[in-house]
Amino acid sequence: MQWRVQVLGLAQLWGPEGQRVRLERRAAALLAWLGLQGPSPKFPLAALLWPDSPPTTVRNNMRQLLRRLRLASGGAALVEGDTERLALVAPSDVDVAGLKAATEARAYAQALESVGAEGSTLLAGFDFDDCPELARWLDGARAGVEGWVREAREARIEQLTSGGDWTAALGLAQAWARQEPESEQAGRHLIRLHYLQGDRGAALTAFDQLRGVLDRELGVTPLPETLALVREVEKGTQRPRSTASTRAALPLSVLRPPVLVGREAAWRELEAGWESGQMLFISGDPGSGKTRLAEEFAACHGRWGRIEARAGDRDVPFASQARAFRTQLARWPDVRLPDWVRTELSRILPELGETRLLPPLDSEAGMLRFYEAGLEALRLLHQHEDISFADDVQYWDMASTRAFIFAFSRMFDAPRSAPRLRFIDCYRRGELPANTRVPMEHLIDAGLARIVEVGALTAEEVRHMVAGMGLPGAEAHADDLARYTGGNPLYVVETLKHLLETDSLHRDWPQRLPPPGRVAPLIQRRLERLSPLGLQCARLAALAGAFFRTSLAPRVLQVTPAAAHEALAELETAQVLMAERFSHDLVMEAVLAGIAPGERRVLHGRLATALEEAGAPAILLAHHWLEAGRVEQGLPHLLASAHSDEQVLPPEQAADHYARAAALMAATGQTEDAVRARAAEARCRLKAASSGVHVPPEWSPQATPGKAR
Repeated sequence: MQWRVQVLGLAQLWGPEGQRVRLERRAAALLAWLGLQGPSPKFPLAALLWPDSPPTTVRNNMRQLLRRLRLASGGAALVEGDTERLALVAPSDVDVAGLKAATEARAYAQALESVGAEGSTLLAGFDFDDCPELARWLDGARAGVEGWVREAREARIEQLTSGGDWTAALGLAQAWARQEPESEQAGRHLIRLHYLQGDRGAALTAFDQLRGVLDRELGVTPLPETLALVREVEKGTQRPRSTASTRAALPLSVLRPPVLVGREAAWRELEAGWESGQMLFISGDPGSGKTRLAEEFAACHGRWGRIEARAGDRDVPFASQARAFRTQLARWPDVRLPDWVRTELSRILPELGETRLLPPLDSEAGMLRFYEAGLEALRLLHQHEDISFADDVQYWDMASTRAFIFAFSRMFDAPRSAPRLRFIDCYRRGELPANTRVPMEHLIDAGLARIVEVGALTAEEVRHMVAGMGLPGAEAHADDLARYTGGNPLYVVETLKHLLETDSLHRDWPQRLPPPGRVAPLIQRRLERLSPLGLQCARLAALAGAFFRTSLAPRVLQVTPAAAHEALAELETAQVLMAERFSHDLVMEAVLAGIAPGERRVLHGRLATALEEAGAPAILLAHHWLEAGRVEQGLPHLLASAHSDEQVLPPEQAADHYARAAALMAATGQTEDAVRARAAEARCRLKAASSGVHVPPEWSPQATPGKAR
């Protein structure tokens, strides 16, 4: 066992044999900073801790602090570094780092385990009035930690309540109410859970206590939803529904049909490709079940991890690769990337380092080092997996695709005896961009990959699928479902959702449905049954695309966090959203189709404002301001993105942004600025032409045609 670091509540160290050592103020702040911010430049961090001291004193103080920290842990190294940077030796052993990683991964039970009996206040009992910049950081960090804890508690209580474990849910709610007695969220959970367990008196007592605290401490009365819940308790006629949903949840068998049918031929092809050591591509129409087939196949052939691209990635360089790395870093938080890898990847993952300290990628050697860092990260972050499954490859941005091509080609240079990561990619038939399609074709021609096509289900297969879902009355409609949906599995599921929600399963087949094979109108009808705020949240998520976060909803829609939470929970219950992504791309497309141009511009403008305050990437801000029709506010961000890309990313990315800025400037009469932007574009394209890393078109140097190595 290693030493564990506690900075939530009372700051202290816990030894492998039960030792307990109190942390001094600055040592605790150092560990909390590194746990939340990751590896950091050494001198700027030291200057935060001793802001009024000269540089020589600051450096000496930091050396002494690190020495005392090592002595406190019995000689065990908690912090490592060199003359330039500091980092935690084992971030997973620091409670606040574990809380952050678990919350981002939505592992809420694990997140709550990071919060001990001491409470969740970061560096409780310490203040840093003599370190103003550090004090400001600590205020924001404390607010962030409290937000993570509330999110984890809310989600975990809902999970336990939905699963019928009311006792465990009540225990969590009681702990929450003790630490935040003024929280109406915690109070409502207490009231509901006491009543669900049959203790109406305890439920009303919990309300009386909550009402007293709100009046005494805040001078307010309970919210309408709290009062409505209490009225249900007072009536005592029925158990109240969870406030997380305003509609009945659809059966799980509709979300994920329990039986995989009609894929025997595709499975045989996948097996043949697997035995040959080939990379596997699964292609099919939207809703044909590509993802489900890939997941089932991967699960039968080893340990696997899923990464995904999303609509909107193509507009942001390295968006797909950055999401893939973040997914794996959250999945395997104990994996330690070498410092040089973290430094290079900070170009696309700013949380890993200081991009402003990096030289521009304007030489072949620099580009090669950047791509090699991506390759090393790929190896390390997948070392515990046999298979990497990438979904929706048609959305991958060009920069991410090039980086993957480089990594894939180099992985084939490994000795044959070394374990080799296998890849399964899914994409929509006919929607691959040329920069992905062409190298894929080279792979297939070299015998290194194969495409497995997924088609529609037959009528018999639809009957088998429906029978496996166990929905009373559904089997009587199986033939009509097959004819109406054309055998598309998603269309079958969406049509069944419509029949369930309209209470039509036990009736004759409806006479009024959209033309066969068109599922979008059925999705639209489901969307129309959402509450107004639920529909607004869905539209916000669609416009934000790959960069949607639930925390955006209150700010952009100008509602309370509680109201936004209710609306987002409604979307999950209706199977429109799953966490922060749509349940299917076709659902997102249906949502987008229903947004009027005026509302679209307003939401883009509000998104831009909220993301600007959050420090979002410049290219993202430019996109939303321009979509809002605010060219004068979008252009500076577009130029900032181009300039930033020119410094730390391949120059062709900056060139594209300069070109777009020049076109907008010319269209708005800014002739001289347009000329300067064109000159910058030309400069970047010249750099790109003279200093790129070239990947062999066959993807695998010296590969034997027709055989995979």
